[in-house]
Amino acid sequence: MIRKLLLGLLVVSLLCPLLSAAAEEGAGWICLCCGSETVGESCGACHTVKGVWVCGACGTRNLTASCRNCGKGRENSLQEQAACGDPLRAWPAVRYLASLGHGDALCALAEYYASGLLVPRDYDAAMACCEAAAKAGCARGWMIVGKAYDRGTWGEQDQFKAMTYFSRAAEAGIPEASWYLGTFYEEGIVVTRNYGKAVEYYRAAAEAGDADSWMSLAACYAYGRGMDRDIDTALEYYEKAAEAGSSLSLDYLGYVYMTGELVPADPAKGLEYYRRAAELGNGRSMMALGWAYQTGQGVDPDLKEAARWYELAALAGREDAPQALANLNP
Repeated sequence: MIRKLLLGLLVVSLLCPLLSAAAEEGAGWICLCCGSETVGESCGACHTVKGVWVCGACGTRNLTASCRNCGKGRENSLQEQAACGDPLRAWPAVRYLASLGHGDALCALAEYYASGLLVPRDYDAAMACCEAAAKAGCARGWMIVGKAYDRGTWGEQDQFKAMTYFSRAAEAGIPEASWYLGTFYEEGIVVTRNYGKAVEYYRAAAEAGDADSWMSLAACYAYGRGMDRDIDTALEYYEKAAEAGSSLSLDYLGYVYMTGELVPADPAKGLEYYRRAAELGNGRSMMALGWAYQTGQGVDPDLKEAARWYELAALAGREDAPQALANLNP
């Protein structure tokens, strides 16, 4: 009870400045052009007049509730800005919407605090934002915290806590959370290994639309975990995952057909899967394509094409790609 009270006070202390900035009668407010918390009738950082917002559709600066040029509503514009994927452009809208208690914006604000982008890095503040988001009905807040504890990216790795948060997210209907719980049971993390329980979670997540869960189910069938081994069903589920957009499954199918691990080897088919995975940004498949062109595995050797794939893999974040490229061109 004390822990909950302290956490509640932390949430209030972190978000109250934002909430008061959004209030009509408060002295402070959040600039919708630069995201600064300020006072007075114009922003102390960028000198924009209080209440001005920039339409995301046409770039017009406005003071009214809808754009005077294209008619787009302010709230819709701000929500689109917050979700645009560019953290710098999104910042003013994220901060403003978080002050109003929007769950998605609170989750986004948590990422700013966790990364230290535009605000001092503060894991407690990130946690408070996620808690507030979840209480506002955005269960993604539980997922963010669960992943942070699972990976230790917020300074502390605690897989018991991770499982607790994933359980909350799963109860709120997030398929990915059920997949995480399945991995805990499959690998025996925190809980006793239980393949049958893992399969239950994987199946629930897969049927709810989580593509990677089809792949996890496929692996259980391929290696007889929690069920009799069934290669045909495994391949069917790998295909389901691939059709649902899982680059991991496409990459694995590429490996399977290139090596003949579960099926007769078919390099041409393996390369097709690798290409599809690479189109979705899978760096491992890019490396595999580079190696195939370097060694003539299923294709005619082509060092220029191999270099292209290694370069793309490097751009996708593969740390081994630069060395592969250097070895190709000593």
